[in-house]
Amino acid sequence: MHDKNMDLFKSKKLIGDHLVKLTSELISFPSHVQEPLKIYELIKYVKAYFEGDPLTIIEESINGLPALIITTEQTKHPHILLSGHIDIVTANAPYTARVEEGKLYGTGAMDMKGGVACMMAILKYFSGATQIPSLGLMLTSDEEVGGNGTRTLLEHGYTTDFCIVGEGRHKYDIVIREKGLLVVKLRLSGNALHSAYPWKVINVLEELMSMCLAIKEKFPKPRDAWTPTISITSLHGGRDLNTIPAEAEAIISCRLTGGQRWDRESILKMIKKYSRDADIQEMVYGEVFKMDKEDHYLKLLKMTAQEVTSKRISFGQNHGASDARHFRLKNIPTAILGPVGNYHHSPDEFVYVDSLTEHFEVLRHFIETEQKNIPLNSGT
Repeated sequence: MHDKNMDLFKSKKLIGDHLVKLTSELISFPSHVQEPLKIYELIKYVKAYFEGDPLTIIEESINGLPALIITTEQTKHPHILLSGHIDIVTANAPYTARVEEGKLYGTGAMDMKGGVACMMAILKYFSGATQIPSLGLMLTSDEEVGGNGTRTLLEHGYTTDFCIVGEGRHKYDIVIREKGLLVVKLRLSGNALHSAYPWKVINVLEELMSMCLAIKEKFPKPRDAWTPTISITSLHGGRDLNTIPAEAEAIISCRLTGGQRWDRESILKMIKKYSRDADIQEMVYGEVFKMDKEDHYLKLLKMTAQEVTSKRISFGQNHGASDARHFRLKNIPTAILGPVGNYHHSPDEFVYVDSLTEHFEVLRHFIETEQKNIPLNSGT
């Protein structure tokens, strides 16, 4: 291993200190899609982090937003690919990290700059190894708004034998099932009028509220289970204090479980039935993600995670969606596993400091174990 890299990884404490520092620096960039220049600044920081390392770094631009593909060899097909996103959801929190009682707080700490830090460090570690594995890192910057970056890169020929998506988790389990996503905008138009005369016009804002609630009633009661859910995430109309609005809009976010009743077509049909005269716009759709737990790579990842953590690791599921679905659509075996934290998309978002180090060690052990089973430089 190169001397400069050896210094970073020669002890568990140094690894932990490095991961905290790296995560904190990633958090300092307000990298949401409304600030594309900040995203490009973060991409520049990531490339600088690998300066001098024997790696191939390719930068792509997809719909005006950057993506990076970093590999240990010149290939579009590394044997193992680590995948993550650097974009965040704003949470009215400062872009400064702080560590308190073993938790690293900051916007994007859990989702997913802690996971990105672990993957960056793993690539730097293996770039200086005596035997360098066929390994890659794919970073995109639009996952929080639909994930077009990952899908486009895969369409451009990037692939892998096994992908680990490093999304932060509430518990350290290997996700092999994620709900699909359907986001729909409803718009209703009418006539504006002074709010003192509500009997003269139809209040489109109130009508839209009723429509949304009628649709919501057709879904099961929300609970922590593999069931579909619906959330009304936006509802707005006029701006004037004393005017009934002429237009109203609502955004509905549905989480899908598949099957005849809860697939994309069935839910759109239901929404149309109860939306009456509203205009309907499908904003985002993502497929249900599922993996077979008997997959060779999943079994090896579970075994190595249990060896590193000395804990029983289970296969889990996720209510949210990630870029994992894009890899499965290309028949690429995929797992979701990242450091543990909580309160993502909120001002109290954090990742556990110890989990950063633990996840790094799991990735290292998995890649080293898998490397023994394949010829070196197997990418094409």
